[in-house]
Amino acid sequence: MQFLYMGFTQQANIRCFRFQGVLPRERPTKLAKIFEFAMNADMALLTRYKIPVQDGPALCLEILTAALARTSEEAIPFAAYSVTSQDLSAFASARSAIADAKMARRKPRPPFKPAPSSQLKWPQNKP
Repeated sequence: MQFLYMGFTQQANIRCFRFQGVLPRERPTKLAKIFEFAMNADMALLTRYKIPVQDGPALCLEILTAALARTSEEAIPFAAYSVTSQDLSAFASARSAIADAKMARRKPRPPFKPAPSSQLKWPQNKP
């Protein structure tokens, strides 16, 4: 199943991300099946877990793909879903693990030391 992000609406502190799920058919003459999904996310929970608002659609897409991977494509588990704190904590921990892995791969930078011919005055440590 392929997902299309259709946008969002917001009422008070709840943002509703809308997706369309499309089941492609084998023959191009048949029309594809289209399913509508609404994912509700509380903005206070996003703030609590330090997840940027721009990552909301990516979070909802991960939840959708995980839910549909557990079931067959013909049996859609839900049409509307509210994002829970467990979903957010799993998403935040995965993002922090990726960031930690990036930092581990980085080479440490040597401390700055101006060239001897530079006009920059650097404090000299004299014993």
